[in-house]
Amino acid sequence: MLFGKNNRAHAEAPVGLVDLHCHILAGVDDGARDDAQMYDLIRLEYDCGVRHLCFTPHYNPAIFTPKPEKIAESFEKAKLFVSENLPDMSVYLGNEVFMRPDTVERLRDGSCRALGGTRTVLTEFSPSMTYDEMRLYVVKLLSNGKTPLLAHIERYEKLTEPKDIMELKSLGVKFQINTEAFSGPRKKFVSKLVERGIIDVVADDRHNHTRGNPDMAECYSFVAQKFGERAAHALFVSRPSSILNIIEK
Repeated sequence: MLFGKNNRAHAEAPVGLVDLHCHILAGVDDGARDDAQMYDLIRLEYDCGVRHLCFTPHYNPAIFTPKPEKIAESFEKAKLFVSENLPDMSVYLGNEVFMRPDTVERLRDGSCRALGGTRTVLTEFSPSMTYDEMRLYVVKLLSNGKTPLLAHIERYEKLTEPKDIMELKSLGVKFQINTEAFSGPRKKFVSKLVERGIIDVVADDRHNHTRGNPDMAECYSFVAQKFGERAAHALFVSRPSSILNIIEK
C-alpha cells in the first residue's frame, strides 16, 4: 500500500464512492484487454466501495481511435454484468477527451461524449501544454455550454501557479486528481490544493490491476485521516455525485 500498511485499519471507506475516471471497458484503449479482465476490474471497484462508476475511454485520435460501436458493445456487456452480479451498482459512460481544435465539434457529432449524459467533459491535455493554451481550450468549452473537469491536474508541468489555478476555478473549471497523486512527486502541491478546497474529484484512473493504485478505498481512508472525513466525503462522494446528477441517499 502506498499510504502505509496500517492505513485501512484506521478508517474504512464507506460504500457509495463515485469513480468518474477509469479505463476498464474491454478492448477500446490501453485499459482492460478483454471481457474477463473488465469484469474482474469492475468487481474490484465494487469491492473498494464504488457504487457509481463512469467508464471514460480515451478519445485522442492521434493515438486511440476506438469505434463508437465497439465502445457501445463493451458498455452493454459491462451493464449486463453489473445488473446480473452487482445490482446496487450504477454505471455511466463518457470519455477522457484529449483537447484538440475540433473537440467541440466532435462532442456535437457524438465522436466523443461528456460524462454520463451531463455537460461535464473530462478533459486531458499534453503534460507540457502551456497555461495560455489550456485556458483557450477550456474557455471554448465553457462558451459552448460544457464544463471542463481537468483530468489528473498533478501531471501538468505548466499548471503550477496558484493565480492560474484560481483563474480557471473562477471561470467554472473543475479539477480531478488521481489517487496516486498523494504519493507522487507533487504530493505537497496536491495537498495544498485539497486543503484550500480547490480539488473537486479524486478518481483512480484505473487501467488494470496495477495501474490505478492506490485504490479508491485506500485513498479515501488516507484523505479522511489527513484532511478529515468531511473532505473525503466531498472528494469521493458528494462532488462527483453532483457532476453526474446523482441524488445522495
